[in-house]
Amino acid sequence: MCTTADRYSRRQILVLSSGCFASFSAGIMLSFPSVLNPSIQSPNSTFHATSSQSSWIAASNGISGILGFFVLSPLFQMYGRKYINLGINVVQLIGWILFIFANSILELLFARLMQGFVVGSYFISAITVTEYCDPKRRGYFMTMKKISIALGSFACHSLALVFDWRQISMFAAGPVVLAGVMTLFWVESPAFLAMKGRFDECEKAFIWAKGNSPERLKELKDLIRAQSERLEKKKTSAKKPFFMTNILKKLMRKDFLKSFFIVALLTLAIDASGRYFLLAYLTQIMVEITGDKSIAMYCSIASDVLLISALSTSCILIRYFKRRTLLFTLGAFTNVLMFLVSFALVLKSHFNIATEVRWLVPSMILMHSFVSHVGLVPVAFAISAEIFPLEHKGYGSFTGGIVFTTFYALSLKVTPMMIESTGVAGTYAIYGICVTICLGLLYIILPETKDKTLQQIEDEIKNVKRSVENDVLLVNNSEAIKNI
Repeated sequence: MCTTADRYSRRQILVLSSGCFASFSAGIMLSFPSVLNPSIQSPNSTFHATSSQSSWIAASNGISGILGFFVLSPLFQMYGRKYINLGINVVQLIGWILFIFANSILELLFARLMQGFVVGSYFISAITVTEYCDPKRRGYFMTMKKISIALGSFACHSLALVFDWRQISMFAAGPVVLAGVMTLFWVESPAFLAMKGRFDECEKAFIWAKGNSPERLKELKDLIRAQSERLEKKKTSAKKPFFMTNILKKLMRKDFLKSFFIVALLTLAIDASGRYFLLAYLTQIMVEITGDKSIAMYCSIASDVLLISALSTSCILIRYFKRRTLLFTLGAFTNVLMFLVSFALVLKSHFNIATEVRWLVPSMILMHSFVSHVGLVPVAFAISAEIFPLEHKGYGSFTGGIVFTTFYALSLKVTPMMIESTGVAGTYAIYGICVTICLGLLYIILPETKDKTLQQIEDEIKNVKRSVENDVLLVNNSEAIKNI
């Protein structure tokens, strides 16, 4: 017989599972250029694309992701989490359907642009999961979403050995349909309902998702109290400012700027560490190093297996170790490996050292990818979803998303050009310098977030000290609560 705690765990897992199925499909999308580009650049392709056109197709969803944030972020803050996530799944499905029926370069570009809305949903999906789950589960729940992306990437590279890009598109559409169906069974996010002042609904939704243990009721009380104070302050404030003035005023607030700067640095560190350019261009990098396409393809599959193993390992580590410890310890190790890859390639190409050991540099690249996905990447993603105060999550997902999609598009567009002009050695050195700068700045400003409620993180960002002695319990043990 299932316990009450199991019931709440299953409800949180329902929300997570929906996000994981969508992330699985997104993982296929992220690795899709490694399958699509060689096919459409082949002379035997029904419609031929140049290398420049192919890189634009790969990078275009990052560009349209900016538009996705312009549209989705305000709706996310105005209408809630449930139906916006459902809409995102529908848009993602449309993108795959367009790929299935595409018959020209322009149609491929349009399909990829449509999928940019999925890239634009990254922060929205991550924030959604954090609002429904317990603080102690938040870290490894976010990592499980990353594992789903890795499984999608692995599926894309593996299916490419047997199927073409059109058939892979058909396969990728299935998980999105499952994600959409699961989303229909959610309640609305309690954090969103509290932000809107719908406290009775918030109470019921919170207990549906997290239960009514003393610890969780304390979290609910803190959430309602903080939002009550914010709404009261808003009511008693002076004349409402002009719309654009109000936006600029919010964007210049210290608590918003600190959160945004942290997210921007984490996002740049993720991109520079190879999270996306390796998914899309690992095969090209391995061909550049080994000169053998078959070896390069199997290295891509090996990379996916290692990535899944790394993120699975991270699920354990992120449960027991502090965020800062993992980020800076394994982040520094990642950085060292990036510079070692660059140094080894310089020795090999300019000084003809270790040229006979063909597996050395590919092994170092795979090791670098493994280490970065054990520590830097999952921890950075988890913190990015936790760090914005509730009232700023709309603007936070918008501005953070623009940074995310801009860096993502730039990395996919610029990486092939960097490989051509500076070689793989120069590319790794440049990205390694970027990671070094990001980690150095984050070491100074990043707070610890492990096992803290979102309200506690918000209070720390805002430098708010709350009195425990004068707390007044805002949650009543009503029949409605007992029956949830």
